Amino acid sequence: MSAQRQLAPGDEVSFLNEVGGGMVLANVGRDRVKVRTHDGFELVYPVNELVPNSCDPSRAVSDHHARLRASNDRLAERIQRDKGRGASPENSGRAHQAVEDPAVMVVDLHLNKLVEDERALSDGEKLSFQLDYFERRLNAAIRERKRRVIVIHGVGEGVLREEVRKALQFYQGVRFDDADPRRYGHGATAVEILHY
Repeated sequence: MSAQRQLAPGDEVSFLNEVGGGMVLANVGRDRVKVRTHDGFELVYPVNELVPNSCDPSRAVSDHHARLRASNDRLAERIQRDKGRGASPENSGRAHQAVEDPAVMVVDLHLNKLVEDERALSDGEKLSFQLDYFERRLNAAIRERKRRVIVIHGVGEGVLREEVRKALQFYQGVRFDDADPRRYGHGATAVEILHY
């Protein structure tokens, strides 16, 4: 090499014969420079053992900035995924969580939630089991002075829905109608309990 490469203070360099790199702090003579390594040590290296990093130092990204960018990317993904449920930068990309109202009881009558093996039951036994469970939960809601009961019966053929509504007709002080389909779908009934 006839002429040594010129390195100036502030240049980022990598080491030719070892792992790592650092930033040039000062020139020490014609062919040596003082470098602060990425580990924080200040060492003198021959210029011919250093490789200037070709990237623009103004575009260099520290580990801290890389973590911030990754965090912002995750936030943007979360907002994109949950934007229909109210996620925004203001709430850190968190969708609104449904707050359980203590005055509302949700009763899910899907058989797989109530028994381990529904194959052992006939269709009549399944319906009877679901209705018995529903009435027990409704009576508990009345005793506990709940305002509303949401009965999730599913859509299906509508047999369970009709049986639930028939049973509700025998209770005084209750009103019922379809539950909010945006929240519970089309397979739920909302029961309002009127306490006198």
